[in-house]
Amino acid sequence: MKKREHKILDHTIIGYFLLAFFVQLIDEGLGIKVDRLIGNYIPGYTFETQTFAGTADITMGIGVAAAALLAALLFKLWFRPDFNGCLQKDGLKEGLLMLLPFLVIHYTGSIVSWITLGTGSMAIALIRAMAPGFGEEVMYRGLGVANYMRKIKSGGQIKVIFWLSSIVFGLIHLGNILQGGDPKAVVIQAFYAIGVGMLFGAVYLRTGNLWPTILGHWSVDFFELARVDLYESGGVMTGMGIGDWITIVAGAFGAIWGLRLINAKYYDEIMDVWNRKWNKEPDTETVSAEA
Repeated sequence: MKKREHKILDHTIIGYFLLAFFVQLIDEGLGIKVDRLIGNYIPGYTFETQTFAGTADITMGIGVAAAALLAALLFKLWFRPDFNGCLQKDGLKEGLLMLLPFLVIHYTGSIVSWITLGTGSMAIALIRAMAPGFGEEVMYRGLGVANYMRKIKSGGQIKVIFWLSSIVFGLIHLGNILQGGDPKAVVIQAFYAIGVGMLFGAVYLRTGNLWPTILGHWSVDFFELARVDLYESGGVMTGMGIGDWITIVAGAFGAIWGLRLINAKYYDEIMDVWNRKWNKEPDTETVSAEA
């Protein structure tokens, strides 16, 4: 079978942004349309948000999640038979255990916000959280990181995609200012998101499995979107409360823990995980030397 060429995606940094744009197109072209249809039948699914241009109705959740999974499937099919995919069971338990300390701290902050501020509909929050939980993980980590790991030759190159995906993930949250968010709170949220992105990126690189970060992201956003202020604003930060400062601590912990998980001593392990995912042949010279 003749191998398909991937000339543009072979430029890994360009490929990272192209693949993020690809996921966004599917999310907006298909996912949001599906969500709008669902929103006609589920009260509270659609929420109104304030922007510089006025008010806008936002409906995101199940449809965006399904569209993100479709994008991941199309990516796998495009690279068949070389790529085994990033949505398998291998590494799921290990990844969730890596995330557990961060999740405990973060859930604590969210519950404090529930107690001090109150909550909205838990069911709607759970559905809405699917959009960032699935959509952002596939968009900013899943495909771009996998494509990058397809091409690199040494463990020393891992840090490039680790930092790129983390910083991009953090900076996209600055867009909440355009949706009426408090600038100070949004900037703090962006730095927090960089820390979370560092942890999620490290877990994905270590396991080659996107499910732990999808489930972690989904659960964290559910806990946050359930609190009444973010439930009503659709996740746009309008101020900082006691619970928020605890979640900021969780983000700082995530950054430190992420750096620990991506330590240079794990580079060989990470390269081995991704070489298997891309069905790469072992380096014959290395095998001979070890023998």
